[in-house]
Order: sequence, then structure tokens, then C-alpha cells
Amino acid sequence: MFNRSRVLISSCFAIPFAILCLTIMPASAHDKDKVTCLVDVSFGDDADGISTNYILRLQHKNNSRRSIEKVSVLVMDVSGNVFRTTETICGMPNVGIEAGDTGECKQVLQNLSGRMAKTLGYDAWVRMVDDQKAQLTKARYCEIEGVNYAE
Repeated sequence: MFNRSRVLISSCFAIPFAILCLTIMPASAHDKDKVTCLVDVSFGDDADGISTNYILRLQHKNNSRRSIEKVSVLVMDVSGNVFRTTETICGMPNVGIEAGDTGECKQVLQNLSGRMAKTLGYDAWVRMVDDQKAQLTKARYCEIEGVNYAE
């Protein structure tokens, strides 16, 4: 009888403790989200001619109770191998992604300026564009490693 009451008392404390642990875990779970991401190649003009930007893009669900301005990510290829780390800017400037919302996070990973294109010449510039495209567009997944909350 004595042992049975001890088990009953310990299970009365163990169940609320387990429930408490389960409710605390999701608060920090979004820090390790693995999401699909990609790199867009964007061409434009700058003061010296044509420029090329390689922009990392991903969607992030803000599961916290505060606005998120930036997330730090590990950029991975299709096999899950990390080949780059970066910090992305999320949502609208000075607003971020509001609590409970989903929004885009993005970062320019590489810029090839018009001045560089003029200096190198067209053929060398095209080779550089293709080389960077091959290296950066292998991004398939991004793992969220950390969050920068809005003030």
C-alpha cells in the first residue's frame, strides 16, 4: 500500500511537469526550422552599366510573440550539406514579420557591378556570372539558426 501511494503521488507531479515542458518547447522551436530556399539571379543597371545580384529568398513563419527583423541561416544543397551562412532581412524594413505572420526573408549573397563588367570585359563577365550562378543556385534548404527580434 505504501509503494502504491508513492507511485500515485509521483505520477501526479510527473504529468503536470511533462505538460509544462511540452508547452515551453515550441517557444524556441522555430529557431531550428528547415525551410526551402532558393537563389534568384537579378539583372539591373547601376551607374557603370549592367549589374547582377544573387538574392537568397525564403519564407519564414513567425511563431513567436514578437516581430522578427532578421534570421541567421545555414544554406544547404539538395544533400543537406552546408555551403554558406548568412543573415537575411525579413519582411518590410523597420517592421519585419509580425507575430503569427509568414513573410519573406532575403539577402543579396553576391553582387557583380557594372564597373566590374566594364573592367573584365564581356566574355570574362559572362563566365563570372555563370560561375557564381552554378555555385549559389545549388541552395535548396535553409536552416534557421537564430532570430533577431524587432525592438
